[in-house]
Amino acid sequence: MNRVQLGSSDLQVSPICIGCWQFNGGKADETWPAQQEQVSKSIVDKAIELGVNFFDTAEAYGNHGSEVVLSRCLAGRRKDVIIGSKYGLHKGAQAIQYSATDIEKALTDSLQALQTDYIDLYQVHWSVNMKDVTETITELKRQQSLGRIRQYGFCNFGEQDIKDFYDAGGVSCSNQLPYNLLWRPIEFKILPACQERNISVLAYSPLQQGLLSGRFHQAADVPEGRRRTRHFSKDSTTMSRHGQVGAETETFKTISAIRELCNKADIPMSSAALSWVLSQQGVASVIVGCRTPEQLQENCKLIQLSQDIQKQLGECSEELKNMFGPNPDMWAETSRVH
Repeated sequence: MNRVQLGSSDLQVSPICIGCWQFNGGKADETWPAQQEQVSKSIVDKAIELGVNFFDTAEAYGNHGSEVVLSRCLAGRRKDVIIGSKYGLHKGAQAIQYSATDIEKALTDSLQALQTDYIDLYQVHWSVNMKDVTETITELKRQQSLGRIRQYGFCNFGEQDIKDFYDAGGVSCSNQLPYNLLWRPIEFKILPACQERNISVLAYSPLQQGLLSGRFHQAADVPEGRRRTRHFSKDSTTMSRHGQVGAETETFKTISAIRELCNKADIPMSSAALSWVLSQQGVASVIVGCRTPEQLQENCKLIQLSQDIQKQLGECSEELKNMFGPNPDMWAETSRVH
């Protein structure tokens, strides 16, 4: 598998990144069912065998629990991979704001959980997790000078968030954002802002939590924890926080159109969806969550889409793109991305 440079940094990553939220040590959460550690290890083993070198985790994933599982799965292979982690928790719907001291503690806890003395890419999970942007940047640079992080980046930063970060003297190599054929708000303003500053986009939810795998035909088929986004009615699950009517009819109409196009072109739907995201300018890697090594192997079957197929896939979701507009926060009633 080839390697892609993140921004102007020295990090060279695979176009497939393993999202480790589901590395939960057998403890289910609102998004992922319980996954035993041995299964997570088999996924890591398969990833490395296939040439994947990029793994993304976070403090928020099981309160460092995902980091602990990842470290065990990587035992003896730390120097062969790129690890991205993040700081930033929420208390209910309220973001916790981090001072420099808080950042240092979160990083120390992550290093301990990962059983490593450095993290390759350390990211601010949400801009609302910053108590003060200048203090945040100063602390990230200090940790970089200490060798505890190689590079820093951010996640879920909007156009204004990016401007504020750069005006305060920060330079990020990446912005982790939700992006897929069913969720394209970043195309309005954020993607151009990243391209302007050579910030590589790491696309999370590139299959929209399985909707673009092709196996779901109606809203009722989708696990409840994955019905929290603005694709679904606020009444679809008690876990929903966005308070909106959703777009279930339009979403499944779009999925049907994509499925039909892929069938006609004889292309696996998930491969087409992932390859489409990676074909967009400025996108370096797609972050995929996997339940089995076999699922990972399928997700690694990237294909070179013709310009015509790329165009047609985009056209399938153009109506949905315009319906959702430029707000990239899938979950919250008031956007946390600015």
